[in-house]
Amino acid sequence: MLLWLPELGFGALLLACTASLLMSGMTLLALIERCRLPLLPVRGWSYAIFALISLAFVILLLLFLHDDFSVLYVAQHGHRQLSGLLKAGALWGGHEGSLLLWLWCLSAWAACFALSGKQDDVLATITLAILALIIGCFLIFILFFSDPFVRVFPPAVEGRDLNPMLQHIGLILHPPLLYLGYAGFAVCTALMLAALLKGAFSAQIARQCQRWAAPAWGFLTAGIILGSWWAYSELGWGGWWFWDPVENASLLPWLTATALLHSLAASQRTGGLRHWSLLLTLGTFVLSLLGTLIVRSGVLLSVHAFALDEQRALPLFVLFAFLSGSAFLIYALRANRGETAVSATQPVLLAALLLLSSAALIVLIGTLYPMLYRLMGWGQMSVGAPYFNLVLLPFGVLGLILMCFGGFRGQLPQWIAHAGVLLAALGILCSSLQRHEVSLNISVGETIPLAGYEFSFRSLELQAQGNFTTEQAVIAVSQQGKPVTELKPERRFYTARRQQMFEPGIDWSLLHDWYVVMGEKSGENRYAMRFYVQTGIRWIWWGGALMIVGVLAAGWQRRSSCQG
Repeated sequence: MLLWLPELGFGALLLACTASLLMSGMTLLALIERCRLPLLPVRGWSYAIFALISLAFVILLLLFLHDDFSVLYVAQHGHRQLSGLLKAGALWGGHEGSLLLWLWCLSAWAACFALSGKQDDVLATITLAILALIIGCFLIFILFFSDPFVRVFPPAVEGRDLNPMLQHIGLILHPPLLYLGYAGFAVCTALMLAALLKGAFSAQIARQCQRWAAPAWGFLTAGIILGSWWAYSELGWGGWWFWDPVENASLLPWLTATALLHSLAASQRTGGLRHWSLLLTLGTFVLSLLGTLIVRSGVLLSVHAFALDEQRALPLFVLFAFLSGSAFLIYALRANRGETAVSATQPVLLAALLLLSSAALIVLIGTLYPMLYRLMGWGQMSVGAPYFNLVLLPFGVLGLILMCFGGFRGQLPQWIAHAGVLLAALGILCSSLQRHEVSLNISVGETIPLAGYEFSFRSLELQAQGNFTTEQAVIAVSQQGKPVTELKPERRFYTARRQQMFEPGIDWSLLHDWYVVMGEKSGENRYAMRFYVQTGIRWIWWGGALMIVGVLAAGWQRRSSCQG
């Protein structure tokens, strides 16, 4: 490897920061001074910023792939025996790399906006300037508090290894999809703020915002689905949602973004719900930033928070406060036009917006209350599933009733999306009511009955694979003497981190999931195990996939009608 690559990566980020701040500062200054826009070739600058951040991103990836342990971040999260895919995923397995991924996604969205070339020149210039300002603020934080290219002398002989809980295909897919969703809503926010600064919110602006909000919502939904599946496959508790603060951090902007899609649909048809669309856009962006603050600052404890650093909590909070405060200040100063009259078909829509916004507020209170409780010096506490399930159940029921009254009046894409909601709701109901489990100690040769199935502990296999050793049980599942499937739960020991992990054995059919977790050893060839039989849990994820198909189909339909 070239010895100067880390310095080149840092230099690329420094240049990108300089370009972002110059571009945004000069463009917004021209706006304040009422000079002729564009003062700078902002589209070309957006491409340059994206290229520089991409260069830094690729350099960090090469450092991981070539096991360059002279870089502190690589030494903390890399290991020679990791597979190539996991080495790539290790890039965003910690604090510094995950923020660089967030930034790269944001710059990619900005470049796509610049490339689209269909916006009004002044509006596009202001939008790209706002995006450049956001990118510049993130770069300032990364360069001063979260530099991924810091050297360590002397270089480490071997890396500390990636957190075992992250050594899963979910790491490769989940964070990029989630961050693509978050960053996509930054484009919507920049567009809305540009419209406010220009003094021209209209149905056309809502239509443009919808173009970017729909794919961003699709990425965010896909990220949440994959995150839920990852937790189900890795954490070994047999559930699909834990109401953990990190899970809630992604759910919060999803709820407001779902409301935003419905509000924008009305705004672009009639020009109504103007303030709803503006506030939901800003709220989604702020909640996306809040999610980054929650996950990366260490202010809330979580089984999913793998990059905690309370020393950076204050700078992150300052970044969050500046960006969110500036956005709402512009709204307060410029959103001074009256609301368009509400049409006769909008009461159901308004009720849906209120339900989704109220649900987001409830989740926000439940997520932040433990932090406030701790900051007040009252001790430690947690708010878990009983609170969320009890309080949100009426909202879910009312939402389904409203959808049945007004949700199926649209065209085929709306039918598909709302059918996905119903399928997911059915999956939640069935997986909650039809969940059978038993925990006990079992030896090789024994059979356990559960929910009409027999789980037989057939054998035990010892293996060494890469950076871990494993004890793997072979569990045969049968029903009335007929073989159904074979499960292989594991107990893994990761040598570099001296950490043990329990990998569930899982298989599924259209209706059922069979799930076994292998726990501590309690005797000769005898282990504590948990067995689960669940119904309909896959329907939740399939329903989410249908929602994505419906929303993207609606976007394609709007694009085709505009071209026609």
